[in-house]
Amino acid sequence: MNNALKEREKAIKKVLLDILWINLFVAALKMYLGYKFRYLSVASSALDSFFDSSSNILALITITYAYKGADDKHHYGRYKYETLGSLLIAGFLIFSSVQMGVGLFNYLGDTKNRGLFSIIPILGILLSIVINYFVAVYEKKKGTELHSSMLLADAQHTKGDFIMGFGVLSSIILSKFGFWMVDFGVGVIITLYVFYLAIRIVMDNIPHLLDTSPKIEKELFKSVESIPEIRNIHNFRARGNQNCMFVDFHLLLTNTLSLREAHEIGHKAEDLIRNLLKDYTQKVDVTVHIEPYEKNHMDPK
Repeated sequence: MNNALKEREKAIKKVLLDILWINLFVAALKMYLGYKFRYLSVASSALDSFFDSSSNILALITITYAYKGADDKHHYGRYKYETLGSLLIAGFLIFSSVQMGVGLFNYLGDTKNRGLFSIIPILGILLSIVINYFVAVYEKKKGTELHSSMLLADAQHTKGDFIMGFGVLSSIILSKFGFWMVDFGVGVIITLYVFYLAIRIVMDNIPHLLDTSPKIEKELFKSVESIPEIRNIHNFRARGNQNCMFVDFHLLLTNTLSLREAHEIGHKAEDLIRNLLKDYTQKVDVTVHIEPYEKNHMDPK
């Protein structure tokens, strides 16, 4: 593994560790408030925060394996481990939303154990809202800088926690005036939103797992054909994501070139492709198939 990837792994781990301790604090705070003062919306939000912490632990384990180098059993490396980690986070979110849904049905039939209004849960939720805002901004910033799908997926969820925090706060305040169904309604919204986030993360990451071709502007590669002696590029294929991309294509060269000359031109094409894709992905593995130029061997226009 090269130094750039090692530094990226270290940076992502640091972000995950920082956020883990924050999430554990927020989860413990909400858990205490939810069960002490018997608010369904707060307890549901606590469960969500608890799974945030679990997701951070899972992400740390995943990222450790994702940045191990290629070996005899993993010729292309393990970059998909990060994608798999994102999908497992989605699985945790689905599980937590189901658990919250079960709690909603129990709440409807339990009129004796509803919320005990106090200024303490209000202050606690306000604190969690502020924390979630700064965590979401920080995680999105670092996820973009480090091209980490996992950090960006978690940032989306944390942003959802921030938004839902206002609903939880409203339900506590309105319970003072006897509007208990607001607590139930906010619980429903949180449950549905968490489920939506899970589905969105799955939809964003499944294409990477299935080697769906990334969106690359074809115009980028026309400049390769401007290299002297290159007549055409065809059978271009690419797979991967913003962390690692594998590209292969056939390079049609003037058929009078020597093997050494063709080899040198192939290297020039590889270097140019890597440079063209530097804004798409962190690492590019390029394989060039060199062939003599034949007019009927080109891709159809």
